[in-house]
Amino acid sequence: MNYSQRLQNLVLHFQTELNRIPQDEFSAKAHPAKWSKKEIVGHLCDSAANNYIRFVKIALSDYPIPLEGYDQDRWVELNDYHNSYDPYDVIQLWINRNVQIATVLAQIPEEDYTKEGILPSGESATLDWLAADYIEHMIHHFRQIIGNERIETMINQSKKSKVEHS
Repeated sequence: MNYSQRLQNLVLHFQTELNRIPQDEFSAKAHPAKWSKKEIVGHLCDSAANNYIRFVKIALSDYPIPLEGYDQDRWVELNDYHNSYDPYDVIQLWINRNVQIATVLAQIPEEDYTKEGILPSGESATLDWLAADYIEHMIHHFRQIIGNERIETMINQSKKSKVEHS
C-alpha cells in the first residue's frame, strides 16, 4: 500500500475513533504538564503542517535541502488547542491537513521518494523515510489517545483486508 492510501485509511479510521471519545475525556489533562488528548491531536496538526512543507520542498528540489525542526511544546502552546478549539474543530483541522498530505504524496512520482532532506541533526533522510516516519509518529500518538489494543486490532484488520483483496 502506498503512503497516500495508508494515510487516507488511517484518517478514516482515526476520525471515527476520535469522534467516539466523550468531550470531557478528550479535553481532560491527567497532569498540568501533560497534553490532553485534544492537545495531542493539535500536536498532530502541527506535525502535519511542518511535514507537508518538508514533503513539498523535497519533492520540488533537485538537491538535498535543509529541514527545519520545530519546538512542538511551543507550537501547541501558541495554538492554544486546549482552550481555543472545541473537539470537532481540532479533529477537522487534523483531517483536512492529512487529506492535503495524502493528496501531495499521491502526486509525487515514485522516483522522487529517493530525494533527500538534511535533518536538524545533520543526518540525511529520504522522502520515503520521512513519509514512513510521519505515519509511524501518528500511530504512536494514537496509541496514547485510543490505546494500544485498539490500534493493534485496527492494524490486524487492515492486514486481513489487504490479503483478502490480493
